[in-house]
Amino acid sequence: MKHIVILTGGYLNIRFAKEYMKTLSCDKVFAVDKGLEYAEALGIVPDYIIGDFDTVDKILLESYEKQIAQGKKCAYLDRYPAKKDATDTELAILKAIEEKAGKITLLAASGGRIDHMLANLNLLLLTGQAGIECYIVDETNRVRLLDSADNRPCIIQKKEQYGTYLSLIPITEFIEGLTITGVMYPLYKKKVYQGNSLTVSNRIVDKETRISLDKGKVLIIESMD
Repeated sequence: MKHIVILTGGYLNIRFAKEYMKTLSCDKVFAVDKGLEYAEALGIVPDYIIGDFDTVDKILLESYEKQIAQGKKCAYLDRYPAKKDATDTELAILKAIEEKAGKITLLAASGGRIDHMLANLNLLLLTGQAGIECYIVDETNRVRLLDSADNRPCIIQKKEQYGTYLSLIPITEFIEGLTITGVMYPLYKKKVYQGNSLTVSNRIVDKETRISLDKGKVLIIESMD
């Protein structure tokens, strides 16, 4: 399964990212606009660089453009106009889908502007429709989508949990048949409406938790303080 890591332009804790990248086995790294600066800080030469480049350091970008033109860097660069119908991060996701990624990890997709953060969370719908396992990760959170249409549960091993807390946020009007086992507050075939906080701040207490849905879509968020 091809795994693509996308460094986008939100807030990124470089110390965290250096350690987290050591835990990943990935096939390609994409840098989105300011994400090129993060790649440089992490000592990574990205395979693909994309954006309208309104936030990246211009000197760094020019250096990459020159070295790519001279064949000194293997990265491929796509420049888009600022006036377009998709965010730079969505364009990177579409490229990853085109390259038949089986898994995507988004770093620097949270923090900073809340509009971009919410838009990035919604991109999990796009990857879900493409059948791609996708995670948004920062130093305190790991987020994924569970869609009832996939007809399979989400299983999280306690020893592999990202942090202490487990929250579920419906992103459809409601979710039906929500079942959560192995947690402090288990549920069975529960209907939960969007905007209800019933499924916030649970904890895994058994060796694993199993989360399943009969209808709807929900964000699964593992968090630490």
